[in-house]
Amino acid sequence: MPSLFPWKRLSLAAAFVVFCLMVHQTQGFAMPGKENPKDVSWQISALMVTYDKDRDLYIAEDDVIITGGATRLEADYVEFSNITKEAFAQGNVLFISGGDTITCNAMQVNLATQKGSINKGTIFIQEGNYYISGEKIRKTGEFTYDAEKGSITTCDGDSPDWKITGRNIKVAVEGYGTASHTALWAKKMPVLYSPYLVFPVKTKRQTGLLLPYIGSSDRRGFEYEQPLFLALSRNTDATVYAHYMSDRGVKVAGEFRYIIDDRSQGAIMMDFLDDDKINDGTSATETYSFSSTGTRTNTDRWWFRMKHDQDLPLGFSAKLDLDVVSDADYLQEFKDGFSGYDASNEYFSDAFGRSLDSYDTTTRKNSLMLSKAWSSYSLTMQGLWYDDVVARRQHTTDTTLQTLPSVEFDALRQKIGNTGFYWTLDSEFRSFYRKDTTVTLVNGQRMDIYPKIYYPTRIAKTFSFEPYIGVRGTGWHTQDFTDKFGDDGDFRTRGIYDAGASLSTTIDRIFNLNNGFAEKLRHEIIPEISYAFRPDVDQEDLPYFDDLDDLSQKNKVTWSLTHVFTARTKFQGPDGSERNTYKELAWFKFYQDYDIQYDRDNTVSTGGSWQEVKLKYELNPSGVLSSNGDIAVNPYDGHFTQVKVGATISDKRGDKLNSSYRYEINQPQTWLNQLSIQITDEFLAYYALESDLKTKTTVEQKGGVEYTRDCWGMALEYRESPGNRSIAFMVRLTGIGEFGTR
Repeated sequence: MPSLFPWKRLSLAAAFVVFCLMVHQTQGFAMPGKENPKDVSWQISALMVTYDKDRDLYIAEDDVIITGGATRLEADYVEFSNITKEAFAQGNVLFISGGDTITCNAMQVNLATQKGSINKGTIFIQEGNYYISGEKIRKTGEFTYDAEKGSITTCDGDSPDWKITGRNIKVAVEGYGTASHTALWAKKMPVLYSPYLVFPVKTKRQTGLLLPYIGSSDRRGFEYEQPLFLALSRNTDATVYAHYMSDRGVKVAGEFRYIIDDRSQGAIMMDFLDDDKINDGTSATETYSFSSTGTRTNTDRWWFRMKHDQDLPLGFSAKLDLDVVSDADYLQEFKDGFSGYDASNEYFSDAFGRSLDSYDTTTRKNSLMLSKAWSSYSLTMQGLWYDDVVARRQHTTDTTLQTLPSVEFDALRQKIGNTGFYWTLDSEFRSFYRKDTTVTLVNGQRMDIYPKIYYPTRIAKTFSFEPYIGVRGTGWHTQDFTDKFGDDGDFRTRGIYDAGASLSTTIDRIFNLNNGFAEKLRHEIIPEISYAFRPDVDQEDLPYFDDLDDLSQKNKVTWSLTHVFTARTKFQGPDGSERNTYKELAWFKFYQDYDIQYDRDNTVSTGGSWQEVKLKYELNPSGVLSSNGDIAVNPYDGHFTQVKVGATISDKRGDKLNSSYRYEINQPQTWLNQLSIQITDEFLAYYALESDLKTKTTVEQKGGVEYTRDCWGMALEYRESPGNRSIAFMVRLTGIGEFGTR
């Protein structure tokens, strides 16, 4: 749980350490005493200073300022005893130490014991913007405090929007605090009371309870999920979750995170649920089923996932990804929540740059990869295991193709000596394995080597011309494989080549605008035509593991036309000189393939060799409008075969309208619209609707309002999807946390 009183170390007495103190009125004079261990030189300035030699006491009055290092004390009246080390300040007291500030009527502190008191004061901690106030705050030790009455807020001003008050407050920085009779106030109105409160006062990671989740749903009943954070060591921590569901049981989950060094880290997560409900295919249990998966009769449900990055000697690195789930329904059932799919996927994506398979994917990827990269070469070794959840759970035939292992060695494009030729290399070795095999789906190994040579050149100083040729040699070793000709030999080979060339040029023109939009606009037109050829090779005697084992004949020409619009504007640099800035406003690329040797088994429904006309584009003409998309059209019937477009309109106030449309043949046709309106600087309203146009159903709709202030905020949201409705209300107190119901 976030700390309600996150006090930092406050060196209240530091300003009064007087071993070598300079005291002056109009001119300074030295104060007798020993030099302090930190060698801080303290100075006092005031309109009047007196010294009592018998008591070794210094008294400063009117506009008193004491400074030393990063510490400053201001007051109307200050006394300091060089014998007892007691310091007393009174009247408009202002104490500044680092980024923290204390204001009070009076305060007294003993420099030797680090004990003292603050009367009717406020402590301001800059990090977090905390204000801690009290009638009488006692400093009971170097890092401990207590108060008869006190309050805390992160709001500025004499009348904060919210505050938490309490009695008998005891606080230990980097420890815990307690308070009795606590109340949350909204302005001058109490809204929440607790007879006793225990809270962490941490500036570092510490073990403690986090804010819980409370909710209700038709599938799970009443829910309460409580996380416990465990700060195990400086470089390891963990979180344990207890998720009570009245209709399903208790799901327990754990997360363990660790950092070995700046290039090595990992995270392990595990859930387990002894489910009270099953789906046996009858109408009585259909509430606990999903239409995309079959029946589920298991009650032991779990999910294990892990990612690890490891820096190895000799420049190698390793990456481990594990993702194993008990049944096909689990990730759909627990998509949300603290330890749900969405939260886990977001964490892995942010921390490791690698996401999990989609929540509805029933064949989940597990891999171990070792790699090393040089300036021109790369080596990758990998083992891949795809876990077919349905086949494993239902004990059916599992012919999922595994790669155990693969080795790839590639060479990046590089020049051959002093010639004008360049070369690249793709090479690999893969060992394929299936748990269950058939006549055609077998196990085996494959070696593939594919070098290519390029010769880029210029024609008439206008055109760029680049021909290439590649030679691919592939060999297979299999057992128990017999081809259609009856050959059951273990070794097979294939040799094939491909060749091609591209021809392009750039035509551009610069337009002088000299208006508020831009000074100049450059329009580039890049026409290109390319040719690719691969001969027809009989491959019916080869085993099939993936697309590399059946390379189709290629004899096609591709044309493309690219338009690029770039604006140049001037701005004044920090030194007063004029500088140019460039922005790409729009990018369009039209392209199409022409299959010279037309394959009658292609996906084009009518027509001949001309393939789909495709368009890719990006638009960003201003800060108001942006858009991007991929569009494909059948040239013979004029029908769209793919449309993926999105656009966003926004203004400086914060209003935003986003619309995206997705269509592919034999895929859902979805349309998502999202609207947010910044009604005022503090008040935001939003609505989103995602529809499946093919089935004319609503995928999800949600709407809500948010009210945000500097130190607090609140949100109300309604969400609806097939079979589920929810409403959530949340209050955020800056620096404290969130609480609410869903």
